[in-house]
Amino acid sequence: MIIRDLHTRYKPGSLSLQRATTGSRIAPAPVDSSADAWLEPTLADFISLATSLCDMPMGMISQLHADIGLHHTSISVVNGQGDLRNQWWRFPGQNGVARTIVDFALCQYAATRPRELTELTDLQAHPRFAASALANGNPRVRFYAAVSLVSSNGDVLGTLCVMDTRPRMLSATQRDALLKLGRQLEAQLDSRRTMQKLEQQTLTDALTGIGNRRSFDLRLREEWTRHLRNAQPLSLLMVDVDYFKQYNDTYGHPAGDALLSRLAGVLRAPLRASDFLARYGGDEFALILPNSDELGAHHVAERIKQAVARAKWPHTDIEISLGAATVTPSAMCDFSALLQAADQAMYQRKHGRNPGHA
Repeated sequence: MIIRDLHTRYKPGSLSLQRATTGSRIAPAPVDSSADAWLEPTLADFISLATSLCDMPMGMISQLHADIGLHHTSISVVNGQGDLRNQWWRFPGQNGVARTIVDFALCQYAATRPRELTELTDLQAHPRFAASALANGNPRVRFYAAVSLVSSNGDVLGTLCVMDTRPRMLSATQRDALLKLGRQLEAQLDSRRTMQKLEQQTLTDALTGIGNRRSFDLRLREEWTRHLRNAQPLSLLMVDVDYFKQYNDTYGHPAGDALLSRLAGVLRAPLRASDFLARYGGDEFALILPNSDELGAHHVAERIKQAVARAKWPHTDIEISLGAATVTPSAMCDFSALLQAADQAMYQRKHGRNPGHA
């Protein structure tokens, strides 16, 4: 695998690029795991308990609020359009859960009654829901009972539901059990949300609001694993503010902090959703560009140049040094060499020691 590095020092109105090559070997990286792998097994367990306690053939958990404890919100596609709502179903004989969108009307109705049980003995005889998709389509539900799921801050997250294809009623013991199970699921989701917020704080740079060095290291390993698995190029850009110490000395550290915060926003604006920006340390920023070859890295460098040129800077215009490296799937290479190549390209450019620099 050949690593190509691309360096540039930017001053308003100019962009200079120069290439060099280096390479080394790598050991296979571990396969990355989903941050949300906990969710579906947890939901499957709660639905299984609910259906067993209530002696029901079907159960479902709905997501009516965008944040149900997900690191990355699952988006359903209904009729070609994204929907932040979701439904996880468990049918007779099924292991796990299936994310299938059927009908939100009943869940939205149940959600208007926080911490209460909604019980409809026969949907086909109900004046409001007799024509609903749940009552008339597959699985043609007749009985429906649900408890709303409310977060500690009062957000209605969704519902925990049990259903049958025949009319019936829950016993007093079953109603009490379903309510208590709903409270347990609320506690699980709240705990997960709290853990994720704390984790997010450890992965976010407090000054700029973008990723910090720890989150950069984690993301680079993930993208490297994906690069190996999918045989797609991977590029990395390093950006540094020139004369930043002099800027701090002249205008003060609060002004320097404001500059870095402003630069983070400028760097983020031209990026794709799949790209990742982090504050690498001090006045240095790192950008991970998945599925981007050397030409793609060059285009991003151009966009950064244009964004910096258009930006309004306090006190005085700034200069940046930019180094880039691209690794292709044609050979073996250590991902750390990609980082070193981009950082060295930026360092050489910053200190004016690039061979052949015009």
